[in-house]
Amino acid sequence: MSPPAVAPTGRAGRVAPEHAPRRRPPLRVVERPERSPRARRRRAAAVGVLAALLVFGALFGMTVFQTILVQGQARLDRLDQRIAAEQQRLEGLRVDVAALEAPERIVAEAERRLGMVPPDEVVYVSPPAELAAELGVDPAGRALSSGTGEQVDEWSQVKPYLGSRP
Repeated sequence: MSPPAVAPTGRAGRVAPEHAPRRRPPLRVVERPERSPRARRRRAAAVGVLAALLVFGALFGMTVFQTILVQGQARLDRLDQRIAAEQQRLEGLRVDVAALEAPERIVAEAERRLGMVPPDEVVYVSPPAELAAELGVDPAGRALSSGTGEQVDEWSQVKPYLGSRP
Protein backbone atom coordinates (compact mmCIF):
# COMPACT_ATOMS: atom_id res chain seq x y z
CA MET A 1 0.00 0.00 0.00
CA SER A 2 1.08 3.33 -0.66
CA PRO A 3 1.36 5.93 2.02
CA PRO A 4 -1.39 8.50 2.26
CA ALA A 5 -0.93 11.51 0.09
CA VAL A 6 0.09 14.55 1.97
CA ALA A 7 -1.30 17.78 0.72
CA PRO A 8 1.24 20.39 -0.11
CA THR A 9 1.42 23.18 2.47
CA GLY A 10 0.85 26.76 1.63
CA ARG A 11 2.02 29.79 3.41
CA ALA A 12 2.30 29.78 7.16
CA GLY A 13 1.96 26.08 7.43
CA ARG A 14 -1.57 25.76 6.21
CA VAL A 15 -2.63 22.71 4.44
CA ALA A 16 -3.97 23.35 0.97
CA PRO A 17 -7.27 21.70 0.16
CA GLU A 18 -7.22 18.69 -2.12
CA HIS A 19 -9.58 20.05 -4.63
CA ALA A 20 -10.03 23.49 -6.12
CA PRO A 21 -12.45 25.86 -4.41
CA ARG A 22 -15.95 26.06 -5.77
CA ARG A 23 -16.85 29.15 -7.63
CA ARG A 24 -19.69 31.19 -6.20
CA PRO A 25 -22.51 32.10 -8.49
CA PRO A 26 -22.71 35.80 -9.44
CA LEU A 27 -24.80 38.07 -7.15
CA ARG A 28 -28.26 38.93 -8.29
CA VAL A 29 -31.25 40.94 -6.94
CA VAL A 30 -33.73 38.71 -5.25
CA GLU A 31 -37.34 39.75 -5.49
CA ARG A 32 -39.35 39.86 -2.31
CA PRO A 33 -41.53 36.85 -2.07
CA GLU A 34 -45.19 37.58 -2.57
CA ARG A 35 -47.17 37.62 0.63
CA SER A 36 -50.13 35.46 0.93
CA PRO A 37 -53.54 37.12 0.71
CA ARG A 38 -54.15 36.06 4.27
CA ALA A 39 -51.06 37.92 5.53
CA ARG A 40 -52.06 41.02 3.55
CA ARG A 41 -55.53 40.95 5.07
CA ARG A 42 -54.08 40.66 8.58
CA ARG A 43 -51.76 43.59 7.99
CA ALA A 44 -54.58 45.71 6.50
CA ALA A 45 -56.80 44.84 9.47
CA ALA A 46 -54.07 45.83 11.92
CA VAL A 47 -53.52 49.15 10.13
CA GLY A 48 -57.29 49.75 10.07
CA VAL A 49 -57.65 49.02 13.79
CA LEU A 50 -54.71 51.31 14.58
CA ALA A 51 -56.17 54.12 12.45
CA ALA A 52 -59.58 53.67 14.10
CA LEU A 53 -58.00 53.81 17.57
CA LEU A 54 -56.12 56.99 16.65
CA VAL A 55 -59.28 58.64 15.32
CA PHE A 56 -61.27 57.52 18.38
CA GLY A 57 -58.55 58.80 20.72
CA ALA A 58 -58.43 62.17 18.94
CA LEU A 59 -62.22 62.53 19.06
CA PHE A 60 -62.34 61.49 22.71
CA GLY A 61 -59.61 64.02 23.56
CA MET A 62 -61.46 66.77 21.72
CA THR A 63 -64.68 65.86 23.53
CA VAL A 64 -62.97 66.02 26.93
CA PHE A 65 -61.36 69.35 26.04
CA GLN A 66 -64.70 70.77 24.85
CA THR A 67 -66.39 69.59 28.06
CA ILE A 68 -63.77 71.34 30.16
CA LEU A 69 -64.23 74.53 28.15
CA VAL A 70 -68.03 74.42 28.54
CA GLN A 71 -67.75 73.87 32.31
CA GLY A 72 -65.34 76.79 32.60
CA GLN A 73 -67.65 79.01 30.56
CA ALA A 74 -70.63 78.03 32.71
CA ARG A 75 -68.64 78.96 35.81
CA LEU A 76 -67.71 82.32 34.26
CA ASP A 77 -71.37 82.97 33.38
CA ARG A 78 -72.42 82.27 36.98
CA LEU A 79 -69.71 84.63 38.25
CA ASP A 80 -70.83 87.34 35.80
CA GLN A 81 -74.41 86.98 37.07
CA ARG A 82 -73.24 87.24 40.68
CA ILE A 83 -71.17 90.32 39.85
CA ALA A 84 -74.14 91.98 38.13
CA ALA A 85 -76.41 91.17 41.09
CA GLU A 86 -73.87 92.52 43.60
CA GLN A 87 -73.41 95.69 41.54
CA GLN A 88 -77.17 96.25 41.57
CA ARG A 89 -77.19 95.63 45.31
CA LEU A 90 -74.33 98.13 45.73
CA GLU A 91 -76.27 100.78 43.79
CA GLY A 92 -79.32 100.17 45.98
CA LEU A 93 -77.20 100.51 49.12
CA ARG A 94 -75.70 103.75 47.80
CA VAL A 95 -79.21 105.13 47.28
CA ASP A 96 -80.10 104.07 50.82
CA VAL A 97 -76.99 105.77 52.23
CA ALA A 98 -77.72 108.94 50.29
CA ALA A 99 -81.29 108.96 51.65
CA LEU A 100 -80.04 108.39 55.22
CA GLU A 101 -77.45 111.18 54.88
CA ALA A 102 -79.99 113.73 53.67
CA PRO A 103 -80.13 116.76 56.00
CA GLU A 104 -83.94 116.70 56.04
CA ARG A 105 -83.96 113.12 57.34
CA ILE A 106 -81.34 113.93 59.98
CA VAL A 107 -83.40 116.91 61.23
CA ALA A 108 -86.57 114.79 61.25
CA GLU A 109 -84.84 112.00 63.21
CA ALA A 110 -83.37 114.51 65.68
CA GLU A 111 -86.82 115.95 66.31
CA ARG A 112 -88.59 112.59 66.50
CA ARG A 113 -86.09 110.42 68.41
CA LEU A 114 -84.15 112.91 70.48
CA GLY A 115 -86.86 115.53 70.99
CA MET A 116 -84.72 118.28 69.52
CA VAL A 117 -86.40 121.37 68.15
CA PRO A 118 -85.12 124.00 65.77
CA PRO A 119 -83.92 127.17 67.49
CA ASP A 120 -86.07 130.31 67.46
CA GLU A 121 -83.12 132.33 66.32
CA VAL A 122 -79.56 131.58 65.28
CA VAL A 123 -76.82 133.53 66.99
CA TYR A 124 -73.31 133.62 65.59
CA VAL A 125 -70.61 134.25 68.15
CA SER A 126 -67.84 136.63 67.16
CA PRO A 127 -64.83 137.62 69.19
CA PRO A 128 -64.53 141.19 70.41
CA ALA A 129 -62.79 143.55 67.94
CA GLU A 130 -59.56 143.84 70.01
CA LEU A 131 -59.31 140.03 70.33
CA ALA A 132 -60.06 139.63 66.65
CA ALA A 133 -57.24 142.02 65.76
CA GLU A 134 -54.87 140.17 68.09
CA LEU A 135 -55.82 136.81 66.58
CA GLY A 136 -55.69 138.04 63.01
CA VAL A 137 -59.36 137.42 62.24
CA ASP A 138 -62.04 139.85 61.18
CA PRO A 139 -64.88 140.49 63.62
CA ALA A 140 -67.09 137.92 61.82
CA GLY A 141 -64.58 135.24 62.87
CA ARG A 142 -63.05 134.49 59.46
CA ALA A 143 -59.29 134.01 59.42
CA LEU A 144 -57.16 136.60 57.72
CA SER A 145 -54.09 135.53 55.84
CA SER A 146 -50.86 136.79 57.28
CA GLY A 147 -48.39 138.93 55.38
CA THR A 148 -46.52 135.76 54.37
CA GLY A 149 -49.64 134.34 52.70
CA GLU A 150 -50.04 131.54 55.26
CA GLN A 151 -53.44 130.65 56.57
CA VAL A 152 -53.95 131.53 60.23
CA ASP A 153 -54.54 128.52 62.47
CA GLU A 154 -57.66 129.73 64.26
CA TRP A 155 -58.15 126.85 66.64
CA SER A 156 -54.73 126.96 68.23
CA GLN A 157 -55.05 130.70 68.74
CA VAL A 158 -58.62 130.73 70.07
CA LYS A 159 -58.32 127.64 72.28
CA PRO A 160 -56.54 129.38 75.21
CA TYR A 161 -59.41 131.90 75.49
CA LEU A 162 -62.07 129.21 75.56
CA GLY A 163 -60.65 127.27 78.47
CA SER A 164 -62.54 124.05 79.09
CA ARG A 165 -65.61 125.13 77.14
CA PRO A 166 -66.01 123.78 73.61
